[in-house]
Amino acid sequence: MKFSIVIPAHNEEQRLPPVLDAYAQFFAHELGEEAEIILVANGCTDATAVVAKDIARNHSNIRVIDEPNRIGKGGAVILGAKAAVGDYIGFVDADGATSPEEFFRLYTIAAGKDGVIASRWMKGADVVIPQRAMRLLSSRTFNWITRILLGLKYKDTQCGAKIFKAEAWNAILPNIGTTRFAFDVDILYQLKRHNYTVAEEPTVWRDIEGSKVRFFNSSLDMFLAIVRMRLLYSPLKFTVRLYDQFLARIVEFLRRDSLFCHAMMLFMASMVANVCNVAFQMVVVRALSPVDYALLATFLSLFAIVSRPLGTLATATTHYTSLLLKEGRSGTVKRLVRKWMLIAGVPSILSAAVCILFARQIAALFDLERIAPVVVSAAALPALFLTPVVGGTLRGMQQFGWSAVASVAGAIGRVAIGAALVLLLFPACGWALVGHVGGAYINLLITMVVLLLLVVRFPADSKKLPSFRLYLFQCFFIQFGMALLMNGDVVFVKHFLPAETDFAKAATLGRMVVFLTASVTMAMFPKVSSSGEFTKEHRRIYLRGVAYTSFFLTGSFLFCVFFPRFLLGFLFRVLEPSPDLIAQTRWMAVVMGISVLLGINSSLLLAQRRFKAAAIVVVSALLYYGGVQLFHGNSFEIIAVAGGANMLGLVVTTWFILKQKTEDG
Repeated sequence: MKFSIVIPAHNEEQRLPPVLDAYAQFFAHELGEEAEIILVANGCTDATAVVAKDIARNHSNIRVIDEPNRIGKGGAVILGAKAAVGDYIGFVDADGATSPEEFFRLYTIAAGKDGVIASRWMKGADVVIPQRAMRLLSSRTFNWITRILLGLKYKDTQCGAKIFKAEAWNAILPNIGTTRFAFDVDILYQLKRHNYTVAEEPTVWRDIEGSKVRFFNSSLDMFLAIVRMRLLYSPLKFTVRLYDQFLARIVEFLRRDSLFCHAMMLFMASMVANVCNVAFQMVVVRALSPVDYALLATFLSLFAIVSRPLGTLATATTHYTSLLLKEGRSGTVKRLVRKWMLIAGVPSILSAAVCILFARQIAALFDLERIAPVVVSAAALPALFLTPVVGGTLRGMQQFGWSAVASVAGAIGRVAIGAALVLLLFPACGWALVGHVGGAYINLLITMVVLLLLVVRFPADSKKLPSFRLYLFQCFFIQFGMALLMNGDVVFVKHFLPAETDFAKAATLGRMVVFLTASVTMAMFPKVSSSGEFTKEHRRIYLRGVAYTSFFLTGSFLFCVFFPRFLLGFLFRVLEPSPDLIAQTRWMAVVMGISVLLGINSSLLLAQRRFKAAAIVVVSALLYYGGVQLFHGNSFEIIAVAGGANMLGLVVTTWFILKQKTEDG
């Protein structure tokens, strides 16, 4: 037999029939009994194998292998190649991106060669329907990595049409170890190692809707697979064996957990943002006077306090976007986000204009010597109001990769703009705030562009928009209470103890634990959103969320507790911190740790509209405010009141969640 064609398929019940039928008819006509088609259905949860077998009854040149386990595209191709008997063995995607006529042309070119691969990037290639931007970016990034790490000079390693002679297959099959997205590269790298020469041929290719490759989900897999391949053929190959022996199963388990994967995307972004925040703090604390830095810390805390209840908009849009998409109402999402951008945007712009117009009077009201902080803060209002709407919608769509990109870009912009202004222009609180606000607008711009590109594809509909005013109203009080519990300490110390300017440093370090754990809460929220139902899956996601949060929390918490001198010296150049400052740093880390765990509990309760249980957050915040009015003789009294109030909320919400019975048994 001259030619064996392997078609791997996973859940292709809808797209497969016309493709398989066309290939069977065409190659029966061109090569007769000298060609066979091997359809490998792997781990399918639909009727792919049944459909393929029905078609095979009408075509003698089709064989169907039904592999029950999910072995990936590469595993399916390997299975098919081992069963093939042709002199040349090729594989092609089941989506029909490569037509049978084009695949036959590649076969004629392969004759007399070790193999040939199709290329969408060579001169002469005809890409009938251009790829979407994300697939293009993914393809080019991956190609760049393979060129650098593996020395493969092909322009396109990922096009799903490749043909090699059987001798080459037999030589490399025992060495192929990658069955996922880097499978094609593994084949080409093994062929290179065995001195086989493979031609690259421009192809006619049609982008097909419904690709299973997702840029942010697959990019890390691709990169790690290439690194693994490089290590296997280097003096460090022992590290791969150690990984396979001790970590592979754990990593595979976590990789299949969408909560962990999405949280890790956001976590890595928060790590970058945290580093940028540290850099921002290091720059401004060195450039600004103690009075200006204390003023900056106060404004940043005010931003945090204002942003937290405004996060109600993010909570509501995330909640309703998630529910609407689960109901198949994507068109309603488009109209919903448009409506709330107007509701949030217009008043914020008008408010900003009024604040700027009366900036001098506002500055005098707060005993500020300069109006710059007021003007800059006013300019931030549109970003503060719009970001929750567009960002919340993006998270409701579970586009966490783009949320991470926007967050990182904003954080980098913040430190770059802020550092440039306070170091090169003038070291003042107002210029530092410009950096902070500039970063916020960078974040907003990226999020808006991405959201526009996503929702423009949603179909139009005229269904009634859901009203979430009551949801917003209830969320507002709960999230304002959460904001006070998590951020009120700096404002209270500034108000009652203005001479304790060093407390701002301790509070900043204590909040390191918040930056590193917020990712889990954000990733969890749309996954547990419901109209009040609490299922076993919701409980499982919540418990994993608590476990992941505790894991992230532990490292930063222990660092603040055991190495406060190092952190104060490294970040703020406080080489001889006072015992009080060290103690403040440690206790603030404790309080923030409690507050973080309370935050994940309140997030679950809001996602499921359990407002009565979540009301304990408001009660705790009121007790916090009242307690500080009575006990504010020194900063430790304020810290103690904060810790007690947060602990009360944590204990009550945890008790309520754990006693809930799931509705599905």
